[in-house]
Amino acid sequence: MSPRVLIVDDDPDVVALLETVLGQEGIDTTVAEDGLEGLVKRELTHPDLAIVDIMMPAVDGLRMLEQLLEEGGGQLPVRVIVLTGSIDGAERARRLIGRDNVFTKPFEPELLIARIRELTG
Repeated sequence: MSPRVLIVDDDPDVVALLETVLGQEGIDTTVAEDGLEGLVKRELTHPDLAIVDIMMPAVDGLRMLEQLLEEGGGQLPVRVIVLTGSIDGAERARRLIGRDNVFTKPFEPELLIARIRELTG
C-alpha cells in the first residue's frame, strides 16, 4: 500500500513539483494551501506523513507544528517533514521535530523521497 502524504504549502510551483515527484513514486497526495487547511485535511484524510512549509498565510507551518504537538501531548500525531526556504524557520523546526526531517528549498527530490520512504516504510 502506498503512503498517503499531505502537502501543506502555498507555493503552486512547489506543490506541482511535489505532486509530480511523489506521484511518480506511487505516493498518494492531498494538498492544503495553509496551516489551517492542513490541520483540517489531516483530520479528514489521516495521512501517513505531512510535508509542511513554514511561511504560509493564515496559520504558518511552525504554528501548525505547535498545534499538532499540543494535540498529541508533546508527540506529533503524524510524521512530518518540513520543507522551507526560511533559514530561521528551518532552525526552529529542527528544534521541534528533529534535524533529519527538515529540508531547505531548493531541495533534492531523491533525498526527500528517501526520507519519506524511511518514515512511512
